Amino acid sequence: MKVNYQLAVEHEGDLPDKPQIQATVNAVLAKVGMPQAELAVRVVGETEILDLNQRYRNKESTTNVLSFPFDRLQGIEENYVGDVVICYPVAKAEAAGQRVEFASHFSHLLVHGVLHLFGYDHQHDEEAELMENLEREILSSLDC
Repeated sequence: MKVNYQLAVEHEGDLPDKPQIQATVNAVLAKVGMPQAELAVRVVGETEILDLNQRYRNKESTTNVLSFPFDRLQGIEENYVGDVVICYPVAKAEAAGQRVEFASHFSHLLVHGVLHLFGYDHQHDEEAELMENLEREILSSLDC
């Protein structure tokens, strides 16, 4: 399993390092039965997340996490599943507002984003319950 971890933002030194990112992603991949999957995790600022949210979701606001599943070409086997983009300032503010540790909140966003790459969603109550239960199980296994 390969994670391409990209930091595209100034931060306070409180972001997880690559081994921590890898461990979190590995836990998700094990749970969904795709241990050989590859993906990118990019941590960005508000300008980049705003641009992505406008361009791909037609929303004029920042957000905490976006997922971009990779569209496979028919007949081509590929381990790459997509990209997860997390906005550091939004995640930082949310953690402070919720009075939770930033590292735990970041892990939650990462788990949430990776699950989206595998088609999990929260648009309907049943989907949301399934996704939230998976998130809790994965985060519990990581002691988050």
